[in-house]
Amino acid sequence: MRQLPAGGVLGTLLVATGAIFLASKGLFAKSLYAQGLNHNDVAAIRSVLAIPGFWIVALVLHGRPRSSTRSNSQIHTHGVIRSPTLSDVIGAMFAGILCYYFGALANFYALSLIQANVERALLFSYPALVIVFNALWTWERPASATLLSVALTSFGVLLVTGAADQSLTQQQLIGVGWVLFCSITIAVYFMMSAPLTQRLGSGNFTAIAMTAAGFAFFLHYQLQGPTRWFSMPPDALILMLGLVLFATILPLVCVAEGVRRIGASRAAVISTLGPPATAAMAFYFLGERLSYTQLFGMLIVVASITFLELSQRR
Repeated sequence: MRQLPAGGVLGTLLVATGAIFLASKGLFAKSLYAQGLNHNDVAAIRSVLAIPGFWIVALVLHGRPRSSTRSNSQIHTHGVIRSPTLSDVIGAMFAGILCYYFGALANFYALSLIQANVERALLFSYPALVIVFNALWTWERPASATLLSVALTSFGVLLVTGAADQSLTQQQLIGVGWVLFCSITIAVYFMMSAPLTQRLGSGNFTAIAMTAAGFAFFLHYQLQGPTRWFSMPPDALILMLGLVLFATILPLVCVAEGVRRIGASRAAVISTLGPPATAAMAFYFLGERLSYTQLFGMLIVVASITFLELSQRR
């Protein structure tokens, strides 16, 4: 049984790290809501403030030697990424606007109709969608280990969030539809990021995608009514900077680089570490109780991802 290549191990760690840091977004958001900000304030200000950070990361990573594993789809010039083409830039902009503007708006609206635990479970249907989209695109049957891991992690997320215990009204079913739309945008983002990060680099791809989404949110925020650009209290500003750095810039760059190294399908399954990480953080920082069912769900998610990673060693 051979070992995973270094890029595979590092890619797995990057996606897992990104998923765990992204899980802190809800904690920051709840704290900002307590400071008097609403979801429009948080979504728009976070997106705009994150733009400079993404470009700093892109400047640091640009020109950095790539991994030794190459394919015909990768563009190298002595190990350095070439200047992006117009189609690559447009693709990255489309991915960012689709997922992190339209998808985010749909998700926030859905949260006004359904409970957060139901939303979280439905949102993490995107790993299964990535597997389906990838199979349709390549006309290749997914590996049995991947299919089993998707099924088990989906079941684990249901247990962690408690969504299986909820009964939905007709209005809540509309919210379900919007969450599923958001899940589709995330799946498309993962699929598009796999080839585009190979050509643009993870830093450049993420910076372009998030800049496009940030400008879309800026225009939306300016047109929708009163803004809070310069009226946040100092404590809220500190929390916002924490949200931008630790729950936006760092995790999204980690996930993009992880997708570049291990592919969209595998990265999507690993990202299901998010809901267990959110539950654990809520227990530790907010004092929320964890049931035995939630703990069992966490165990299933972690065990399923471990099984998937071990299967890659064969």
